[in-house]
Amino acid sequence: MSPAPAWLVAVLAVVAVYRLSRLVTGDYITRPMRTWVNEHYGENRLSYFVTCDWCVSFWVGALVAPVVVWWGDNRAVLAGLLALTASAVAGLLASVVE
Repeated sequence: MSPAPAWLVAVLAVVAVYRLSRLVTGDYITRPMRTWVNEHYGENRLSYFVTCDWCVSFWVGALVAPVVVWWGDNRAVLAGLLALTASAVAGLLASVVE
């Protein structure tokens, strides 16, 4: 199998960063984590961080970028990026359809 084009890997990585950031900052499944941070640390930078899409996306991007650069041709990495991208697209489509 030939490697995925670099542009496609980049697009998958960008959408994966969006999905992971949204997972941390706004999804129902991570609400207990955000609540715990707010209860234990109050209104401060950490509590702001766990709800700020821009803040989290920077750090998620900083983690995803080296993985993509070093192992972007790895099938497991591509599968993870594709799964996250599919999740993001499905969520966006569901919000449009509803």
